[in-house]
Formats: sequence, C-alpha cells, structure tokens
Amino acid sequence: MLRVPGTVDFAYTVGLWHSFQMPEMVMFGLAGEHMQLWLNACVDRLRETGWPAAEAPFTGVIEGHSTMLRPVDESWRDALFGTAYRFYRGWSVPVWQLVWPDAAGRWPWNDEATVSSRTRQAFAWLPVSAHPRGSWRLVGTYASGFPLPAEPDSWTLTTRSLLTGERSPALVAFDEDAFDILDTRGYEADDLCLGYLGHAVEQHPTLSALADLSPGQVATLSSDGDWQRDPVSAAQRAASTAAWQNGQPLRITT
Repeated sequence: MLRVPGTVDFAYTVGLWHSFQMPEMVMFGLAGEHMQLWLNACVDRLRETGWPAAEAPFTGVIEGHSTMLRPVDESWRDALFGTAYRFYRGWSVPVWQLVWPDAAGRWPWNDEATVSSRTRQAFAWLPVSAHPRGSWRLVGTYASGFPLPAEPDSWTLTTRSLLTGERSPALVAFDEDAFDILDTRGYEADDLCLGYLGHAVEQHPTLSALADLSPGQVATLSSDGDWQRDPVSAAQRAASTAAWQNGQPLRITT
C-alpha cells in the first residue's frame, strides 16, 4: 500500500493486478495510516468473496459502515498513480476507488452529506474535466506541472474579489512555504480569505510570471506592469501572520 501525503491524503495499492488480477484500489480523504489498513482489509475481503459490482455497497472494511467501489477514470492516471504506472512499466491497469459514506451513511454525491465527506474524497470515477471544482480537480488539472513552487491545492492568503476576478493581483509574497496573493488594498482588504492557490492562478494566469519568486521575497506590481521583487519586510510578515490567523477558507465549487 502506498500512502501519498498532501493537503488531503490518499492511499492506493500497487501490485494487486500483478499478483491477483484484481484492479488496484485507491481511497481518499481519511487518515493515511487508516486508509492503508482499510485497503488491506478490503483486499482480504474481496479475495474471499469476489469482486463486487460497481456501486454495490458492502460491509467488512470500515467497522459500522458500508463502502463501495467505483472504477476510476483514466484521466487521473498521471496526477495520482505515477508509482503504479512506473511499476507496470507504462501499462495502464484498472483502478477502482473505495468510497466511504459520512457518519449518517450518506454517500458523497448526496447533497445532504457532510462537506467533509463530499470534498475530501475525489470523485475519481468522473473525468478530471467533469469533476466539481475544488482541490481534487486542481490536482488533476495540473498533473503535468504547476507554474508556482507549491501545490495547486495548497492554501493561499488572498481576497474574495481577486478569486472572483473583480480585482487583479498587485502583491505576491512567498514566505514560510506559503503564498499571499493580494490586490491593491494589500493586507488592509476587508474581504481577506484563504483560497486554493490553483484557483488564483486559474483566474489570473499572469501569476505564472512569478515562478522564480524565491522564499522570503515579495513581488509588487509597478505602474509599468512589471513585477518588482524585494525581501519580505518585518511589517509585511507581521501583517501576513495576523491575516492567516484570522482568515476563513473560501471553497469555490461551481
């Protein structure tokens, strides 16, 4: 079992197809070490009882809850399954997702399911292009590379106006492994929030010009449209720290 840590963990098997002619399995959104145990439990159960039909609930994996399997769309291969792809020397093998419900037994595609169960699990049975907007779609979209030195699903301090395209980036700080992407109001903006870095880049592709921004640097947009780079000042760092502590996540899902 391979555990892949990240903004949200996932885990998947490598070798089931090789050893048992069973599809590989992937699980998203719970504690990594627990998902490894549940995937092992699922393998043991299915070797005893046989492979279930897609979307057929079954028990015996997570105590007190049903789970189900759904086939993963091929478009997720590069983003999620590089190790398996290399193991099979470029040969594409089937992968199925082990899906879990919320505490009330509601599946993640149910609008009444908890936000956690709906957003922490990738809907990997859908093509990346058809996946609801959010962290997993960003991971799939930027499988070939993200233009900034961070993950597309990492949090950034920004403004709602910038994420919706009403305002444009004017200050970009890269400090302590995180980005601040702000408009002309800077840290005084009244709509500061935390958003996914990938959503800011999608809305403002010109941010890719800051791919070479070094840790501890801040870039400000000059009147002639060029980015001027300087060290992050003590005042900027203090303002950033306070804003991060008070920032509320804004998830764009439509």
